[in-house]
Amino acid sequence: MAQPVPFSDAWIAALDEAARAHDTLCDMASTVTLSLEYRVADGPIWHITLADGEARVRTGSATEPTVTFSTDRATALGMMNGYIDPLDAVITGGLSMSGDPRPLVEHHAVLVTLGDVFGAVRTRTK
Repeated sequence: MAQPVPFSDAWIAALDEAARAHDTLCDMASTVTLSLEYRVADGPIWHITLADGEARVRTGSATEPTVTFSTDRATALGMMNGYIDPLDAVITGGLSMSGDPRPLVEHHAVLVTLGDVFGAVRTRTK
């Protein structure tokens, strides 16, 4: 199987497939409603939605994102490959956030699980 190019439609589709197939994440989506939008300055916009027992990753803007993350391609690639810590990126200004960050703290386990779910896709795109 060919490795999807980071931030391509195939890459986003691979993230969606991994999210939909992950039982723990879908179980979390039964009790958590969360929408995370990602914007890469010279790349795509995509979003992750958890609701009603379903976890999805789709291209384009979210209807009502809980939080929107914006960054440049180099920072996005660094975070994706584990070279840049997202919190460090926020502190240094490489990653900006808009929206209400409180649900991210409340549902930290979801974020950790998302990282695990997308690990296989991340490994395939290094």
